[in-house]
Amino acid sequence: MNILNTRVVNTLVVATMIAAWPLGLRGQSSSGQDSSAAVPAATGPDTATQVIEDPPLSGLDEPSFEPGFGTRSYLLPKAQISEAVDSNSSSTLVSSTAVKDVTRGLGSLTLQKVWKVHPLDIDYTGGVSWYHGKNGKIYQSHSLGATQRLLWRTGQMALRDSFSYLPQGSFGFDSFGGASSGVAGGLGGGITGGGAGGGLFGSGQFGSISNQPRVTNMSIVDVSQAFSPRTSIVIAGGYGWTDFLNNPQGYIQSQKTVGQAGYNYKLSKRDQIALSYAFQEFHFPKAGAGNVNVNVWQVFYGHRISGKLDLSVGGGPQWIHSYSPPFLCSVFVPNTGTCAVYGPNPTPSRAFVSAAGRAVLNYRSSARTSMNFAYSYYVTPGSGFFAGANTNAIRYAVTHKLTRHLNVNTDTGYSRSSRILSVPTSTANNAKNYSFWYAGGRLRRQLGRQFGAFASYQYDAFDFGSGFCSNANPGCSRSYGRHVGLIGLDWSPSPIRLD
Repeated sequence: MNILNTRVVNTLVVATMIAAWPLGLRGQSSSGQDSSAAVPAATGPDTATQVIEDPPLSGLDEPSFEPGFGTRSYLLPKAQISEAVDSNSSSTLVSSTAVKDVTRGLGSLTLQKVWKVHPLDIDYTGGVSWYHGKNGKIYQSHSLGATQRLLWRTGQMALRDSFSYLPQGSFGFDSFGGASSGVAGGLGGGITGGGAGGGLFGSGQFGSISNQPRVTNMSIVDVSQAFSPRTSIVIAGGYGWTDFLNNPQGYIQSQKTVGQAGYNYKLSKRDQIALSYAFQEFHFPKAGAGNVNVNVWQVFYGHRISGKLDLSVGGGPQWIHSYSPPFLCSVFVPNTGTCAVYGPNPTPSRAFVSAAGRAVLNYRSSARTSMNFAYSYYVTPGSGFFAGANTNAIRYAVTHKLTRHLNVNTDTGYSRSSRILSVPTSTANNAKNYSFWYAGGRLRRQLGRQFGAFASYQYDAFDFGSGFCSNANPGCSRSYGRHVGLIGLDWSPSPIRLD
């Protein structure tokens, strides 16, 4: 807990530095300079729409069909309350289910503060879920994302931090009970880095069994520099970690360091290509887990039609090096996370080549209908089940406006993770892979200018591959299913202008 407290304090310090950064620059930007003679920043507010719609393909900024409220500074609060029925929130891998009533309240606050050369964006979403009945519990959920930019005429530097405290993994949690949490910012844990909740800079939390609170954080510094109207480079570096709280099951903690460099070239107004190289290092503090290093080379192609379509696809080889100790745990003490018997490790180190890549499609067919598709295949920390994993993840979502006041959303996702380090764990035993998928839908009715009512449903399914159940335990179950249905009310007031 002391280590966790230190990390949380460090995270808050980073967030405070990001928030305080513009205060120091504000005086500099207005000290004795003639604003009429200043050269406008190429990525500043004067061309903000262009930057949002067509950022460098190898960067972390993703294009948006909706540039929000443009160059205005504003504060936007939202809130919702809901009542749900949850079929299997805290059970383990068993065929029976335990149905519980859940009352949940969520609130969010979005800040956009526009300065000439150092705009600031902060999104916070948080709340509680109260599970009623015998052995009832209250779980907190928090997600904080902050981005501070320093702009100049031909580029920018961005400081980003994404923090989350969630009872489950981020993949699918933003759709708890349906296709959307319904509040700004969401609870997905921040920076995706290229689709499907994953990417090189993602938190890598794909799949969960019941409620297991976890804290994740990712801090990133990235610099974009244009050399001509067609060419630019992006250099980025980041550090992230995941800690599982109250962890008798033995989920694996992880730490990740990422560095990436990319070169971008615009073929035309709508087409862009990019080359990138990235290095990832995964460390697992759990005794005897080892570490993983990954070198990734990728080629990308992007096609964008302003306000209509965004397509980016890319991929290439990744060279994976894994290092683990000569002795591993072969038998765990049940429900303790401790080892009973150690045995020799047949593969203490190895190197191999596999593929890596991503595909993202955002398409707005009309003012009433839009769809999002994302696929990624990268090395991830393993979601606490494995010490490093090759993870396929796919997500598809559709939003449609039935009438002026009635909207419907659908959202589904699937992930499959295969372990890299041959490290049996008390949560996954000797399973070599696991799969997780979810599907949900949400119907929302606008009630007046600021209020709305919604109803939603979601199903989650988790399954371990071969090796999870041993011959000594023929009654073992390796699957997990969960149904969540809810109804609720939300409040969405008008933005509060700050200038």
